Amino acid sequence: MTETPVDRYEDPHQRYSYRSTLIEQLRSGGGELNVGHVRVLTARTFGFCWGVDRAVAMVRDALEEHPGRAIWLLDQIIHNPQVNADFKEMGVRFLRGPFSESEKNESPDEESVVVIPAFSATVEDINMLNELGCTVIDTTCPWVIRPHRRTLKYVEDQFTTVIHGLVQHEETRASCSLIASQGGHYLVVADQLEAQRLCDVISGGMSRTEFLSGLPQNAYSDGFDPDQHLERVGTINQTTMLASETREIEAMVRDALQGRYGADEAQERFRELNTICRATQENQDSVAEMAERGPLDLLVVVGGYDSSNTKNLTRVGGGQFPSYHVLGPDAIEGGTIRHRSPETGEIVLTEGWLPARPFTVGFTAGASTPDTLLGDTVRAVLDAADLPMGTVVGS
Repeated sequence: MTETPVDRYEDPHQRYSYRSTLIEQLRSGGGELNVGHVRVLTARTFGFCWGVDRAVAMVRDALEEHPGRAIWLLDQIIHNPQVNADFKEMGVRFLRGPFSESEKNESPDEESVVVIPAFSATVEDINMLNELGCTVIDTTCPWVIRPHRRTLKYVEDQFTTVIHGLVQHEETRASCSLIASQGGHYLVVADQLEAQRLCDVISGGMSRTEFLSGLPQNAYSDGFDPDQHLERVGTINQTTMLASETREIEAMVRDALQGRYGADEAQERFRELNTICRATQENQDSVAEMAERGPLDLLVVVGGYDSSNTKNLTRVGGGQFPSYHVLGPDAIEGGTIRHRSPETGEIVLTEGWLPARPFTVGFTAGASTPDTLLGDTVRAVLDAADLPMGTVVGS
C-alpha cells in the first residue's frame, strides 16, 4: 500500500519543522540584522524548500501514525546529516547509505513502513517494495517528478536523454533507472567540461572509443552508442544543479547539433527542458541579489557536504568575496573555520577568515538545511566576532 501526501503540506510558505526564532526574526526584518560591528544579511529565500519540509514532516507523521511498526528509509531522507541523525535517534532505520547498520543484517518485511526519500527511487527499488507488500510512503518532491515525465516522452519519441547531473546522486540514479526500464538511452554530464566532450563527439571531433573511455562509471545506459544514440537529443537536469551552467550546457549541445545537421534540421533533433527546481533557482538568484545589496565581505553557506544545491550556492558568488560552505555551527572555532572547498571538494581549515571590523556577512542555506541549524551558525559567527551570544534572540 502506498500512502500519498495529505493536504496540510500544500502551503509552500509554511514551515512545518525545525523552526528557528532567530531566522524568523531575520525574515520578518527584511533579511537584515545589525549586531555591534557586524551587519548580518540573509538571502531573500534560503533553507528548507517546500518539498524537503514536506518530506521531513511526512516521516514525523509516519512515526506517530504507525506506532510499534518498523519505519524504514531507503536512504537519507535529504542530504543533511543532522536531520537523518535525528530520525535515526527516533528509531527510523536506513536500508542503505551512511546511516544504515548493515552489520545487523536487517531488512524491511511486509509489516514494515518504508519511506521513499524526496529524491525519488529507482524502478528496481519500487518493484522490490511492491513485491514485499509493505506500506510505502512516497515523499518524492513534485519537482523531481517533472523531469521523469519528460524523459518518458523522450523515450517514446526515440530521443536520448542527456542529464546535467551527478552520476551518484539519488535523483539522477532514479531518472536513469526510469529511462532504462522503458528501453531508452541516457548520458549524464556533470559540468561544461564533460558537456564539451559530448559536443566533440557529436561534431565528429572525437572518436566513439575515446569518448566512451573518458566517461565516469554508470554515466551512460547499457548499449549506448554515440554514433547512433546522439542523433536525437533531449536534455533535462538534476533539479539541484547550478541553473546558469545548465543553460550553458543546453546551448552547447544545441550548437553542436546545428553544426552537424544545420539549423533547420537541428530543430527537429534537439529538445530541452530546464528542470531546475523553482526553490533551487530562487535560492541561487537570492544570493546574487544579496551580494548586490551588501556589498558582502564574506558569505557563509550552511548545508550538508553531499548536498548538490548547497555546493552550487557557494559557487554563485563567483569569487567576488570569500565563500565558506559549512555543515553548521561546530565548523566555527574562534579564528578557524572548517569548510568544503568549492574548487577541490576537500574539507579544509582556514584561519584568519573573519574580515576587519566593521564587516557585512551574508548567510544562506541549502534546501536541505533546517532553520535551526542556520540560526545556530549565525550565532556562532557572531560569537567568533566577539559579540555576546545574548546580543541576539535565542534560536
